Amino acid sequence: MNTICALCGTPLMDIDMSVGKNKLADGGYLCAGCFTKAISINRELINNLDQFYFAEITGMMLKSKIDASQNPGGTQFSGNSRYKYDAPTRLDEIKDQIVALNARLSVLANEEVNELANVLDRDERLLAIAEGIDLQSNREGIIFSTQRRILFIDKKFLGGIVKNEFLIHDISSIDHIENLLYSILQINTYRGSAQFKLHNKNDGRAFSNIQNRSTSYNENELKQNSSPFQAFAQTIPDLVEENVYSIDKGDSGAIFEQLEKLGKLRETGILTDEEFAEQKKKLLDKL
Repeated sequence: MNTICALCGTPLMDIDMSVGKNKLADGGYLCAGCFTKAISINRELINNLDQFYFAEITGMMLKSKIDASQNPGGTQFSGNSRYKYDAPTRLDEIKDQIVALNARLSVLANEEVNELANVLDRDERLLAIAEGIDLQSNREGIIFSTQRRILFIDKKFLGGIVKNEFLIHDISSIDHIENLLYSILQINTYRGSAQFKLHNKNDGRAFSNIQNRSTSYNENELKQNSSPFQAFAQTIPDLVEENVYSIDKGDSGAIFEQLEKLGKLRETGILTDEEFAEQKKKLLDKL
């Protein structure tokens, strides 16, 4: 038998499978130890575990850990067994965010999920997450977004991870096409594009408004910049890379493109009307 426990990752033995009723809704199984811990938290799981997904079970366990940390003297019992819970770890926090997003990840994504604690910075928060395939490399893993970036990671069989990263300020647009059983997520940047096949056809919707949510999330940080131009440069760094102030005179296409981006910065409140007018005049003088 080569099936592993969906929670602890240990190989399942015949004795684990003899428990019965230890199968999850997404097809994973719990070992006898994890099954006992689960029903100690919610006795109803002994009869209807197959109606719950992996993320829902981990959410229940995380809630129990949080409750126990708020009541250090408290313990939980199941028969003669006694369980003690530690304070939630960074990985626990991340798994709690996954539960809050109603993400439907299979047990095959467990290795990548566990790696998130090493990949994400302390202040990064998940805004969307899905399981899928990078169509360029044909590697299977998880794709997720925070307020700063979108990443695809695949945990290698012999250790290490493969990453494909897109910073939010480098993304020009995000498109997704839903098919009958899956969806295609396309991330367009100013330097090219990448496509990902998502196993759940509805998962692409969560990524479609990432840019707006990320801009709102970082709004206070942007306002703390020491000058309006720094806010302008941090939000649209590709403008700085292209050196908008040295655009060849008469290059109308590039100038109109920069004018459009300036307009978006004014609409979001990052540039004032006066700042917008000043930058606009510099660009129009080159026509």
